[in-house]
This record gives sequence, structure tokens and C-alpha cells, in this order.
Amino acid sequence: MTVLRLRALAVLAALAAVLTTGGLAQAAPSGLGFDPPIFVDRDLAGGEPLVFADHVHHTLIYTSHEGTTHLYRPGLVSGATAVWGLDYRNQVNLWNSIDGGRTWKRVDWAGGFVSPPVSQTGFSDPDLTQDEGGRIYDTGIDLVNDALFSSVDGGRSWTQGTVNCSEGDRPWLAGARTDEVFLATNTTRAGHQVFRSTDGGRSCPANGIPDSGDQAGHHYDGNGKLLFDHTRDALAEPISYDDGLGVATWARGDAAFTPHRVWAGSTYAHWPTLAQDAGGTLYLVWDTSPSQSGTAGGCDGSPTPAPNQVLMSFSKDFGVTWSAPRAIASPAAARALWPWAVAGDAGKLNVVWYETDKVVDLACQPAKLRIHTATLTGAASAAPSTSVNADAAGRPIADNNLCQNGTLCVATGEDRRLGDFFTNAVDERGCVLIASGDTMQPDPITGGPRPVSLPILLRQTSGPKLVGKGNCNT
Repeated sequence: MTVLRLRALAVLAALAAVLTTGGLAQAAPSGLGFDPPIFVDRDLAGGEPLVFADHVHHTLIYTSHEGTTHLYRPGLVSGATAVWGLDYRNQVNLWNSIDGGRTWKRVDWAGGFVSPPVSQTGFSDPDLTQDEGGRIYDTGIDLVNDALFSSVDGGRSWTQGTVNCSEGDRPWLAGARTDEVFLATNTTRAGHQVFRSTDGGRSCPANGIPDSGDQAGHHYDGNGKLLFDHTRDALAEPISYDDGLGVATWARGDAAFTPHRVWAGSTYAHWPTLAQDAGGTLYLVWDTSPSQSGTAGGCDGSPTPAPNQVLMSFSKDFGVTWSAPRAIASPAAARALWPWAVAGDAGKLNVVWYETDKVVDLACQPAKLRIHTATLTGAASAAPSTSVNADAAGRPIADNNLCQNGTLCVATGEDRRLGDFFTNAVDERGCVLIASGDTMQPDPITGGPRPVSLPILLRQTSGPKLVGKGNCNT
């Protein structure tokens, strides 16, 4: 065998090793590309954003936190603060697009509101879902109420709802039958419960379906985006144990959710994310949070963080049994965080996450954050193929610390402008959309930081589709 051929084989072997990460055999990146970031708005806040494709009315809907508990104190002395204050309405932000996300229009109701204030007040914790009749739902909270409101024209107007489906924190939605929607929330009186509205969001019952309790000596609570399986007529919800994660399921008529443990360990994000493909397979995705024992390089003398992973497990029997976790991302000298997942055709899954440029304790140490994403085909098989983009936006979307202490972040002057999550979705082309906040845009007057992040959208322009055959560049 010639020396030249030996070198060629060595190069191929090295390339194969690089492209195999955490047990997922990866094909070379097949051009998973995105348009440059599109600014949904140049003034309103963009933390905790969600984008949704309405296939009935052929629109895109984008919603985000209004910014109240995301304000960055060093950015308050800026021209952007006055503009943000003038636009403030104590409602989550809403926009609508009729051209696939290239341009966006604010949803407008009398007085600058996005919907009648009698049916929606709440600046925080948005979510989007759609029922079988085509009605779109959103939610927002005021720390004491979970508003629920809806649209029947693709998100152009939001005309009905209730200002208080329940009292609680961090509601998540799942549309079901026509005019039926489920709202999951952490109530202050009865723990985590899921409430069912059957009149398009106009009202909710006094009592919900419990998803909280103890199992094998460990406590668990519902914790994450709710999912409705239209074929099974059933719900699935991520749950957090005091020592790990799982998924709880509910079939219509059950008195409560049934918990199923998936993994034991610590996480960085507040909650895992749950998705379901067209074949019925469930996927649970989360980040890990290891530390280096015997060290004190973290915030307030806590252990120094270690490089972590984004993990995925799947279930083919609606959550009863789960596969061993597989690594979606295993950075060697960075931290991966806040993963979100969306599924398409059977076996197709897209995951997005932020990744730092170094290993830091983000609670007090700054780092650049870039948007990473991976599309898996054959995701529930023994050897899925994976296309990866390590910089979907083409630049960092943040360069600071990242506070996850809720309302306390504003008081301490820490940076919580991105909120607690960012998301992905599938558009009518069958391609991926990514919604994120962006804190890199300076104030137009002072040149310093803004008090809130700005909402951006990334549209997939190449790489495999999640729904349908072919590539997103056609």
C-alpha cells in the first residue's frame, strides 16, 4: 500500500472520528444553512420568543415576553428605554407575517393593545398552540393570573379569552379538539395542574388535572411545554424530579397524569423540551450541568462548571419506556444550554441550543453565545444521520453573563434579557424557523446596551427538510 494511500485512509479515519459525537454517527454537514437574522421588531422586547406556522390561514405568528422582568439595569439609561416605555401595554408582544417571515407587522388593537385588555393582561410567559379547528392560542401572566386568549384569523386579531384561566406561574399550552385547549401551570394552591378550556379560551374550570406527586421516594412536577397527541387523544408533559427528568402522560378520562422516569442528573435549563414526530415517536431533549469536583471557580465559590452535553431520549410507546440517552452536542471546551426541539416526518428532529465560546459559570461570568442547531434523520434508529450548523445566525447573539433568577435579576442588575428559553418551529415549506432574542444591538443614541433584547427570526435556506422530501434550498 502506498504512503499516499495510507495518508488518505488516515485522514478519512480522523474525519470519521470527528463527525462521531456522543454515540450519534454524523454525516458531514449537508449545508444546513440559514438566512441572516431578520429583526421582527427594532423596539419591542424579544425574550422567550416563540414562532408558529398556521397552515390553515398561511401566516406566521411570533410572540415574546414584554420585557418587564427582563430589564437590564445598565441599559436603562438609553434612548431605547423611552421607546419601550411608550409601547408598554402589560401584554405579551405579538406579530404576524404573511410572507413566510421576511417581514412582520405588530398585532394592533385599539390603544395599541394586541387584544382587548378585558381578556388579556400579562406581560410574561407566552406560548403558542393551535386546535383542530384552526384557532390559535397564546397566554401571558401578571405573576397572579394566567391569561388565555385566541385568534381565528391566523393571528391577525385576538378577539376572545379570559384574563384568568388560573392563578399560577409559567403556563404552557396544547391545542386539542376544535375550541379545546389545555393550559398547564404551577398553581399556588394545588401544585402543578393542567386546565381544559372547551370554549375557545373564554373560560377555564376551577380545578385542573394534577401532574405532581411522589414516585419511588422522589417528588416530581410538570415542567415544560405541553403536547397533545391527536391520534391517541392524550397529553404528554415533561416533568422534573428532585433528581432528574421524565415525561408524564394522560389519556382522556384519566384522573391524573402518570409519571415515567427518563433520566437522573442535574440540568442547566429550567425545563427539558418534548417533541413528537408524525410517526408518533416522542423525543425528550435536555442539557446537563456537570461541575469539576474539588474546585471553587464558579459563582460565590461554587464548583467550577465542566463541559456539558445536550442529550436526547426517545419513546415509541407514548412515554412508557425510553431509550438510553444519546448526545446531540458534546462541546469539548464550552457549555451548551437551553435546547429546544421540533419534529417533522417520522424520524426527523431539529434541535437548537445556545453554546458559549468557553467554559464559564454564566450566572456571573460573561461569554459569547451563538445559536447551534442540528437536524437528525432516522432520529429513533440505531444510527441517525445528523446535519449540524454551529453558527446559525452567523454571529453571537449575546456577550454577557446570563441570569436565571427570575425577577431578582432586575434588582441585582444582572442580564436576563434573553429570558429562560428560545425556540424552533417548522414552516409551511417543511423547513426550520428559529426564534431568539438578540442583545448585541447597541442603543441608537448612547451606543451602549439596550434595556431589552430584540426579537429575531432565522429561516432555514439549505439542508434537509423536516417535513417532505428534498432540501430547503429549492
